[in-house]
Amino acid sequence: MLLTACIVFSTALIDSAEMRTWGLDTLSQIRSELFIPDRNLYGEEAKPGEKPKNVAFTWSVGIMVQALDSAAKVDASYKSVLQQYIDAYGSYWNPEGPVPGYDVWPMPKPKDRYYDDNEWMVMAFADAATVLKSKHDLDLAKGAFSFAMSGKDNNLGGGIYWRESDKASKNTCSNAPAAAGALALFEQTHEPSYLHIAEELYDWTKSHLRDPSDGLYWDNVGLSGKITKWKFSYNTGLMLRTAAELYRFTKRDEYAQDAKEMQAASLKKWTDPEGNFTDDLKFMVLLLENWLRAYRLVPGAEDPRPVISVGLTRMHNLSRDSLGHYGNKCNDRPTKGPYSPFHLIDQAAAAQAFLLAAAD
Repeated sequence: MLLTACIVFSTALIDSAEMRTWGLDTLSQIRSELFIPDRNLYGEEAKPGEKPKNVAFTWSVGIMVQALDSAAKVDASYKSVLQQYIDAYGSYWNPEGPVPGYDVWPMPKPKDRYYDDNEWMVMAFADAATVLKSKHDLDLAKGAFSFAMSGKDNNLGGGIYWRESDKASKNTCSNAPAAAGALALFEQTHEPSYLHIAEELYDWTKSHLRDPSDGLYWDNVGLSGKITKWKFSYNTGLMLRTAAELYRFTKRDEYAQDAKEMQAASLKKWTDPEGNFTDDLKFMVLLLENWLRAYRLVPGAEDPRPVISVGLTRMHNLSRDSLGHYGNKCNDRPTKGPYSPFHLIDQAAAAQAFLLAAAD
């Protein structure tokens, strides 16, 4: 129903050239305003006309690397930029045990590692390994995955915790991307263990955190069994990605059915009658990516391109401030001047969204 409502605003499919331009322009602006040359890293945020004071958190890095992955697929000049950033990000690697992994900020510092942060890097590095034909980057993905899997135990019957130092909950955001990352590694290595891990984590998350009323995903379950029933679009987006990829590799009908149900329900929940995306941009980018993935991989999945075309066009027209920065919300309407500060995660998510759309 909602898909049809959105198509009223435009039946045209995505203008790939326009989306490509918007995506690359956004990356160019990120480079000019948030890049820290002496460290080859990007800042977390800045105020207009000022340089960033701190480097980005790993969550922001993960989205930025994925945006550069997408840029390198359409413009070969970004390959060197991508590899430079991946190499510089090595400073975030914390070798401390019990299993080394990426920290929230560069070393040296007391360890503060998140399992989901490392899972974003698994997917980003696995994609980079494909784009750059780099065994080194694939090895980085495997290292981050090993840390993520160290967060799994038998409490609640399995599943991965969210944060190493605070093992109070097991979250969709620390299990769905681990499953998706396992499949990204399976695609490149053909090692059956990665496929088995993905199936196990998918089944655990579905049995513990799926809302049976609509097939979308709650946020987390505590060790007491209490469920926190917030819903963020990226949680369903990563389960949608996993279902679509599991169908691709196994051809099991249950995964195709799950994917179609999640795609339809999430199209309904996270777009409004005007065609706006209704969750934060940093979450939505991971949902619209996998609306497209489901359409490509799963027979009978809906074509989301008209919805994405409308949503991204409205975002470009409504969320940007007068200086070209994007806000946290996809349909923000700045009325009091430019965003101050503006954030890397929002700019990178916008660039990634446009470049993903351009590829389709």
